[in-house]
Amino acid sequence: MKHAHVVVLVAGIGWIVFYVGSFTALGSSFPTVESSGQEIIEWFTDHQVNARIYAWTAAFAALTLTVFGAMITALLPRPHRYVFFGGILMWAITGMVQAWFWAGLALHPENLEPGTARTLFDIPQYWGPIINGSTMTMAVAMIPLAFGTTPVIPRWLGWLSILLFVEQGVETITVFGETGFIAPGGTMNLYVGGLVGFAWVIGTLVWGYQAWAAQDAATSDSPATA
Repeated sequence: MKHAHVVVLVAGIGWIVFYVGSFTALGSSFPTVESSGQEIIEWFTDHQVNARIYAWTAAFAALTLTVFGAMITALLPRPHRYVFFGGILMWAITGMVQAWFWAGLALHPENLEPGTARTLFDIPQYWGPIINGSTMTMAVAMIPLAFGTTPVIPRWLGWLSILLFVEQGVETITVFGETGFIAPGGTMNLYVGGLVGFAWVIGTLVWGYQAWAAQDAATSDSPATA
């Protein structure tokens, strides 16, 4: 593919922009699993547009994440590439399912009973602990490739993948949380896991860009393409 390094860069940065934009659209007052049913109804009534923008950006986040993942997958050997791309697909699909609930709750919130609203809101909050399965899958595909006599990826990216795997594994305890730091969809998922995940994505993007740039340069310099 010509200009593959540009494709992976645009896709990676695009995902970052849409992902950050989605949470920016929600603002800082969005409800949590600790909110009452009535509070959830009131928030969605007052912030219907915010919730829909969140869902809209999720569609483009899924697109850019899948393209980014495909470009990184192409750099990996078998069977690691299949494991890695499986993680990418799980991540994208989980984010889309969560967005369905937010958009649906924003459509006719005034007609909801508090108990129904809370149940429908609680379900997508488990996006937080469940998505850890996809990120651990991607990390475990990368880790073995960073070590040994002929590493495929830089060792620093291997250690970063180990950090991601361990942190995300610990973060799955939020499935048992109900309040505070370990509540599903709460601080541990959004901020601790988010920061580690972002660091890993940026690291993978840097390596992927450099690897594709080297391949693009080699292709353009070969006699067949001269």
